[in-house]
Order: sequence, then structure tokens, then C-alpha cells
Amino acid sequence: MKTILLILASIVLCGNLSANEPPRQVSGCITDEKGETLPYANILVKGTTHGTASDLDGNYKLDLSKPGEYHLIIKYAGFTPVEQRIYLHGDTVINFRLKEDALNLNEVTVTATRTPKLLKDAPVITRVITATDIKKLNAVTVQDLLETELPGMEFTRQMDGQIAVNMQGMSGKYVLFLIDGERMAGETLNNVDYNRLNADNIERIEIVKGAASALYGSSAIGGVVNIITKEPSKPLEVNVSGYYGSNNEQRYGGTIGTKQKNISSLTSVMYKNKDHYSLWSSDRTDSAIIYGGKDLSVDEKLSWKVSDKITLTGKGGFYTRLADIANDKKTDRYRDYNGSVRMNYLISEKQDLTISYLLDRYNKYDHYTKTDADSLNYRNTQHTARAQYNYSFTPNNTLIGGAEFFRDELMSYQFSGDTHSTNDYILYAQHDFNVTEQFNLVYGGRMDYYNSFGAHISPNISLMYKLKPFTFRTSYSRGFRAPSLKEMWTEWDMGGMNMFIIAGDPNLEPEISDNFSVSAEYSRDRVNFSVIGYYNNIKDKITTIFSADRDTSYYRNIDKSKLAGLDANLAVKCPYGFTVKAAYAYVHENMKQNGYNVSSTRPHSATLGINYEYSRKNYDLNVALNGRFLGKLDTYEANSTGDTFTPVHYSGYQNWKITVSQRLFGAYLLQATVDNIFNYKPDIIASNSPMSPGTTFMIGLSVNIDEIFK
Repeated sequence: MKTILLILASIVLCGNLSANEPPRQVSGCITDEKGETLPYANILVKGTTHGTASDLDGNYKLDLSKPGEYHLIIKYAGFTPVEQRIYLHGDTVINFRLKEDALNLNEVTVTATRTPKLLKDAPVITRVITATDIKKLNAVTVQDLLETELPGMEFTRQMDGQIAVNMQGMSGKYVLFLIDGERMAGETLNNVDYNRLNADNIERIEIVKGAASALYGSSAIGGVVNIITKEPSKPLEVNVSGYYGSNNEQRYGGTIGTKQKNISSLTSVMYKNKDHYSLWSSDRTDSAIIYGGKDLSVDEKLSWKVSDKITLTGKGGFYTRLADIANDKKTDRYRDYNGSVRMNYLISEKQDLTISYLLDRYNKYDHYTKTDADSLNYRNTQHTARAQYNYSFTPNNTLIGGAEFFRDELMSYQFSGDTHSTNDYILYAQHDFNVTEQFNLVYGGRMDYYNSFGAHISPNISLMYKLKPFTFRTSYSRGFRAPSLKEMWTEWDMGGMNMFIIAGDPNLEPEISDNFSVSAEYSRDRVNFSVIGYYNNIKDKITTIFSADRDTSYYRNIDKSKLAGLDANLAVKCPYGFTVKAAYAYVHENMKQNGYNVSSTRPHSATLGINYEYSRKNYDLNVALNGRFLGKLDTYEANSTGDTFTPVHYSGYQNWKITVSQRLFGAYLLQATVDNIFNYKPDIIASNSPMSPGTTFMIGLSVNIDEIFK
């Protein structure tokens, strides 16, 4: 008995000694190839959420609980990630030297597959616009940024000066805009409210062209624009900024963030103001008004690492805009409230689970200026709940499966009755694996069951073959767009003007598309060139058909659209601090209505960007010159009732913009921008005309307060 007690006591004592044993530590310094230290680089233990960050001098210390084998991943923006396997027996010193990622090909993306992949390994060519790119361009809005960076992306005006997008033949209702992978509530003339998008709070933008319904469901026929918001990277970071430009354009913002061992938080505030201004034709015989307004947005992102396996993230946002409409009695007010929670559970090194819920409510009001009173006339509420499970058989063999619930509720002044809603129940799965070291296959599908029209299945398959320095990709996706609540339930007499009735149809069928693409990419050292060809066939397009005898315009499944095109992209990192980016897009769209081709897409477009960087110890200079080229457009446009078509010619044009940025002591950023340098104005003012009033300017100052006192 004494012997047994002695053995048990020894086990307990050894266990206590082991439990009290201090953790092992790996430490060192992280630098670039020139030996310059990299502050706030991320060091992560692969397969866990355990990690740390380097300090201002690039030094890091990482505590590990026990001896053994670990895989460390070191990441720093603008540099190629490094993965290092270590065998830890005691305290160890390891220094890391990172190599510059000249063309951002090692940027981590999530949109193309819903799982993290390096840009160069994405099965579909994905365009990424980084936070650095955004700063260089001094973009006031996301619209400015996308037009500058992407050929074939054009923002134009609609009724009452509302903003509309056309992305290579696809209008706003076919391009899905996401914030951190989630949909946005609210719609005006088939477009979301792009003013909600705060350019100062963006970490990167990922653009995937072509049908993406297999992953994202309805309205992704034309592509997905996923806006990834910022994460804090320092123990304390504080930034304030102010900009002023033409037409009394003002922008004032601030962020405060912290990243501690287990908690991180980032709060951002942005206020914008812009007066309305007039567009004039080149001969000043025609004009139109672009309405400005006052915008205020407040956003918060809070993360808590409960343990090495569980991380909770909460987000909340408020947005309001008061339109600057030239009416002394009434104008428009817009408000949005959104909140979400997400849990990431790392079950093991091979499997993880993500559960999330999002509520987004977007309201529109008639605002009576004399009484300062609001009258609600539109409310769109969206609920999204999702659970996604990922299992990695090996690092290059991953299976994902998910279930989702989406509820869309709409109350509108265009409805004759109460609020209408629709529910969508979703299952999706995808398998991503390397058949060989060079050959990657991704295939999957999504099933949407709408209570309004039933089930729809969206398959997709993508193949990628690497033969260095070339990468070849091909893909097929079936896309769809569910009839919107507006298209199903509208009953409106054009706002009481007794012009004609617009009537919805609750029996509409979803629009279906078949999208094929093939691409080739060349990448070596500091040169990247890609060519993409695609074909998109859309059936059962929803449009309005006018009946003169009933004085009514009906929503119907009638149109078809065939769209084919070619994209070419070139990026070169040159000596002496120069970078050149050029892109060209050709689109052929055959969109017939009553026998007329009514396409509003310019067949030819291109962008050119020349960037110069100069850096010294306490001074950085960046000069960005960007040009947009849009070819002519000959099309037909229908009158308000859709029974008469008139030929219209839009001339081609080009627009140049230059931005000069100077950073002093790492804390002060001075910027000046001149847009539309050559003062281009269109021949005629119409819905397809550019929205620039002529040459404009903007100057501003951004200050990182934490850098001043570090």
C-alpha cells in the first residue's frame, strides 16, 4: 500500500512540476532583404490561432507551451509569407528575412473559394486592390477607385442623379457587392448605395468576374466585388484625416484601434460632404445635375480570442446620408444599421467551423426641410445565418460544406400592400485539391430553395495547371438571379404622376446564366501578364414590357443576353522605383429588345497606371498617374414606355488623374490630386455620360498620431 501511495504521489508531483514548468520561447528579429526591420509583422503557429507580432524594432517573442515540432508562418503586407518548421527543445532564437512581393501575387484572398488562398493559387483570376493602392490613389469613394483600376468598370448616373454601375456588360443587379463576404441591404434602380462604402476603412478589395452563384447565390451572374475591412495591427493606432476639394467636397475621418494578446478593436468614423454640381456638354447646350449630400458612417470591429481554438468577432455599423437635392421643401434621407457576430472554432489542425449571423436594415425617408421631419417610405431588412465547416485532408486538399439561411424583407412606397418577404434555404459544398503538384481542381455546387419559386442548383468547376512561369485556368459556372421583391410585387403609378403603371409579377422565374472562361498567366520576377477570355449566356432575363392599351409596364421573363469578351492585364515592377500597370477589356454584348440591340456597354476600354516611389529614412514620395480610355458606343435607347427606339451615339473619351503623396517621419501623409486633367466634357449629357464636371482637385492631410509619440 505504501508503495502504491508513493507512486501516486510521484505522478502528482511530476505532473505539478510539469504544469509549472515555464513555457519555451522562440524569439528573433524580422527584416527585409536589405536588413531593414519590419515592425508589427505577424507570427502565427500554423493550425492554431496562437501567435504574436514583432515590435517597432522588428523583434518578436513567442511563448510555446511544450517542446516539439511547430510550423511558424510569418506575414507582412507587401512581402512573401514565410513558413518555417522548427523543433523546439528549449529557448530558441530564429531570425527571418522576408522577400518583397513586388506584384502582390502572394496576397491572401478569400473570395474565389471562400477559403484563404494566395492570389497566385486562386483557381479563377482574381483582381486585388490593396490598402496601399487605395492610399496611393487618394480615392474619395470606392467608385473612383474601381473605375481607375479596372477597365470595363463604369459608374454613370440614373434618375435623380443616382449612381449606377456597369461592369463589362453587367448592370448593378448582376454584380454582387459584399462587405467582409456579406450582402448589403438596400437597392435603388437595381444598384446598392455605393456611398455606404468607406474607402478609408478598406484593407483590400477582391474582384472575381463571371458567374459566382455556386458560392454566393443570387445576383452574382456578372461577378463579385468583396470589400474586406481593416484589422488593427498595433497595440495602439490612432489616425485622423481631413481632405478638401472642388464642389466643396470635404472628408474628415478618424480611426482608433488596438491589438492585444487576446482582444483587438478598431473603430472608424467618417464624415463626407459634397455640394450638387452641374454636368455640361462640351458645347454647353445640355446639362444635368449630380446631387451631393452629407454622409456620416461609424463602424466598429471587435475580436476576442477566447482560447487557442475559439475566436469571436462582432461588427456593428451606422450610416446616414442627407441628399443635397435642389428643393427647398423636401429631400431624401438614407439610414443603415447593421450588426453581425461570428465564431471561428478551430476543432483541430485539419478542421474548423465558422458560425455567423448578420442583420442589415436600410431605410429611406422623405425629409421635409422646413419641419426637419422624416417620413419612412422604404425599408429593406436582411437576415443571414451561416455555418461553414472546412476539413483539410492535406494542406492542398480541402473540403468545405455550408448551410445558410437568408431572409429578405421589403416595405416600399411602390407596393400597394404590406411588407413582402422571401426566404432562401441554402446548402453548398466544394472540394479543392491538387491532383498533382502542378494540377489543381476545384468543383462544387450550391442548392438554393426559395419559398417564392422553389429550388435552384448552381454547379461550378475550375481547373488550374502550372507550368512555370505559366499558369493556365479554365472554369464553368452556372449562375442565377432570383426575382427581386420589387420585380414581383411592385404596383406603382410612377409616384402619383399618372404617367403609367409599373406592375410586378409574383410568378417570375429566376434568370439563369452559363459562364465559361479560359485564361493564361505569365509571371516571373517582376513581370505579370494575363489574358482571359469568357462567354456568358443569360436566359429568362427580367425586363419591363409596356402595354399601351392598359397603360401599364409589366415585369416579364422575356429577354436574352449573350456576352463575350477578352481581358488583358500587364504589371511590371521597373527599376528606380517605377511600376507600370496596363489593362484592356473588350466586350461584345448582344442584348436584343424588340429586335434592337440596346446594350449600354462600351466595347473597348483600357486603363494605364504609372507609379513612382522614392523612399528615405524619414521621407517617402509617391506619384501616381492614371488614365482611363473608353471607346465609342453605338446603341438604341427606348423611350419611357419602351415602344419606340432611337439610335444614339456616345463618343469615346479618356480621363487622366494624378496624385502626389508625401509621408514625413512615418506619421504625416500629405496628398494632392488633380482629376480630369484635360477637362474633358461629353458631347451630350445622358445616362451613359461620365459624371465628371471637368477638372477637379483635392488636397488633404492624414496623421498617424501613435507614430508621433512612439
